[in-house]
Amino acid sequence: MRIFQICLLEFTLLLCLVFPGRLRADVVVPGTDVTTRVVVRQSASAQSARVGNLATGEKAELEGSVPNWHKVRLASGVSGFVPKRWTRVIAGSTAGPEATFHIDLVDVGTGLGILVRGPDFTMVYDAGSNDDTARGPDNRMLAYLKAVVPELTTIDQVVLSHPHRDHVELLPDLFAAYQIREVWDSGRVNDICGYRAFLTAVRDEPGVRYHNALQDFGTQGFSFGAATCYGKALPASVVNINVTSRITETPIPLGQNASMTILHADGAPLPSPNDNSLVVRLNLGNTRVLLMGDSQAGERQDPSTKPLPDSIEGKLLACCAADLAAQIMVVGHHGSITSSRTAFLDAVSASVFLVSSGPVKYGKVTLPDQQVISQLTSRGKVFRTDTDDQACLTSATKIGPKADGQPGGCNNIRLVITDSAPPQVSVWNGSN
Repeated sequence: MRIFQICLLEFTLLLCLVFPGRLRADVVVPGTDVTTRVVVRQSASAQSARVGNLATGEKAELEGSVPNWHKVRLASGVSGFVPKRWTRVIAGSTAGPEATFHIDLVDVGTGLGILVRGPDFTMVYDAGSNDDTARGPDNRMLAYLKAVVPELTTIDQVVLSHPHRDHVELLPDLFAAYQIREVWDSGRVNDICGYRAFLTAVRDEPGVRYHNALQDFGTQGFSFGAATCYGKALPASVVNINVTSRITETPIPLGQNASMTILHADGAPLPSPNDNSLVVRLNLGNTRVLLMGDSQAGERQDPSTKPLPDSIEGKLLACCAADLAAQIMVVGHHGSITSSRTAFLDAVSASVFLVSSGPVKYGKVTLPDQQVISQLTSRGKVFRTDTDDQACLTSATKIGPKADGQPGGCNNIRLVITDSAPPQVSVWNGSN
């Protein structure tokens, strides 16, 4: 078996975790006439139980063959059978050059911002904060992109999980700095300045393709009331966006050996925008990464409590538990006990957990909750953006504005992922 090694580099401390894996082998991929996915069965029979899916853009390790069926092992670790009629085998020695992927959980203070890069694509999932909200050149997310990928001119995919300030506030500036190609948004309106600015930026971006969960094509109007935003009085208005297509469960190709599947999308006016969170699973080579946004399981309760059936975690467990399996998970709702219930984590089976949070309270609570952190720690390694928030206020080396009295910029979690080498996780504070 191959050994997967995950390393945390923080200042002079080096910690390594070891996980079992597999050697490079022949792989099975969906045939050219498959448009969405091939069902993986428990046994070599069309009547046997479904144990997973092999989607377009994904690959599975070939474990053997019987008449009319291949036995495969999915990236999630699940083994099953796929029909030869709808798949093809690619020899391991000719499967193409190996890709390297980077995931950065940016320390945006109390919020969430994620940068994902492959050799031929760049993606941003959320960029917002409840405290570190400077705009323009002092925008913490923008400063991070400029520091890490100074040559970047185009962002291929922008995903907004939901329209809360701590997820959207820093996104509009990216449209002024980069060419944006695709935007994915639930379409659920929240009448706040950040979301209004975001949609205005989408509307004004030349050539952008906008997708939401509400309609397939045509023009959609988003209504906002009169407000004062960033010191400017704005009248009530409607922001009209040309919609390219509705979000579906069909995997979205990102680049070489990479795809994105949106597992949950709902644009209805639900009581909380958290319940509209886009849940995204990334397939980066043989590694699966689950991005949860602020998806919840119910009210604040012990993690052992079952998710409510109408919550996002409850719905995902009911409809598609086999699609949740991932090695890496960006934990939902900043590590709150409204999320990450035991049953859900069991289905995901991750061993690396990323938590983005900061000092600003959500209601009366500063996240993450210790009950969640304890549960995650028992399952694997936990990396957090909030570990040095107090010292970060006066740091002269952090990414973005220095010593600005804000917590962001110090604990940026960086992952490097390949199929044949140990993935590495490090913490970058601007000086190391």
